[in-house]
Amino acid sequence: MNLHLLLVTFTLRNLNGDYGSFFVALRGNALNWWHFIEQTVIVTTHHDADAFAKLLIPHIETTDALLVSEIDADKCQGWLPKVAWDWIRNTSDYIQRERWKSLTVKPPPQLK
Repeated sequence: MNLHLLLVTFTLRNLNGDYGSFFVALRGNALNWWHFIEQTVIVTTHHDADAFAKLLIPHIETTDALLVSEIDADKCQGWLPKVAWDWIRNTSDYIQRERWKSLTVKPPPQLK
C-alpha cells in the first residue's frame, strides 16, 4: 500500500458549526501529520489526494473550502522554519524508501 504526502488546506466558515468530526477524520486517516500554517496540515497517509478529500467532504459545509494536493518535496518552496523543512524532507525521504521497499522483488521460497 503506497504512502502519500498530502497538503490539506481548508476554510471552515460557519463560526457556530461543530467541525469536530472534520478534525477526527483528518487526523484519524493520517499516519502522521504536521501543522504550522493556519488552516493547513501536511499528512502522511495511505490515501491519495482524491480519496483523502472524499473522506473529509462529508464533514464540511457547502460554504466551506477544501483543497487536498499531493506534495513533491523536491518541488516545494516557501518561507518556513528549518524544523518544518526538516519534517517535510524527512517524511518525504521515508515515503520514498517505503515505496522502494515495496518494489523489491523477493525470491520465491526454496523448494525441498
